[in-house]
Amino acid sequence: MPMKGLFNKVKNRPTRCRYLVSTIRKGEGLFETAVFETNFFYIPRSLSRPALAVETHSRDEAWDLHFRLAARLAAEYPPQLFQEFRLAPYRPMASPPASSSAPPQPD
Repeated sequence: MPMKGLFNKVKNRPTRCRYLVSTIRKGEGLFETAVFETNFFYIPRSLSRPALAVETHSRDEAWDLHFRLAARLAAEYPPQLFQEFRLAPYRPMASPPASSSAPPQPD
């Protein structure tokens, strides 16, 4: 049976290593985003031991995390990025406060 989920191939620019970012549904209301080290053909070196695995509780959080991880993994040094996500639990980005586009009123 083919794997279902969200997958992105990422080549890290600083180290030239290749990674696979995967987000799958593990259960009702539970999603897992994992990063796997891969070979030249983007085949994971070990499916049982991802370099990073983060669980989230909604599809929107999971997809947001997936795309942010893929973008950051392409440009940042991987061990530092993985350590950052291991030390601090994932918190979705808060939406920016609504700002009025009207110019300030003179007194």
